[in-house]
Amino acid sequence: MSEIVELIRRRACLAESRDAERVAHAVLRTLSERISPEAAASLAVQLPAELADDLRPGGGRGERYELEDFVGRIAHRADLTDPEAVHRAGVVLDVLGRETVQVADEVWDVLPQPLRRLVEAQAA
Repeated sequence: MSEIVELIRRRACLAESRDAERVAHAVLRTLSERISPEAAASLAVQLPAELADDLRPGGGRGERYELEDFVGRIAHRADLTDPEAVHRAGVVLDVLGRETVQVADEVWDVLPQPLRRLVEAQAA
């Protein structure tokens, strides 16, 4: 288990590492659909291989969708309710922001504004 997954597990108060892994994979796969190929590559090189692979399926399509769709995709992929997905996505994004050199500005800039506020609240 990677250090990042363990941090996610602890911050999200999850009992099992596999739950943290599942939500990390769901967030990264969803993020991969939203960000540019360059941003996906920039983030992928800073992650353990098992997480970096999640940034490749979407190929950095730069797809635009709002918070409800972002959360819905995460909830579906991780088998969570929408409120659980919101909270856990905020934790994952906050941990990534702290543990990578940077969650590149281009990654942060494409997040829906309400999700950015959620991540900022998680960090406080």
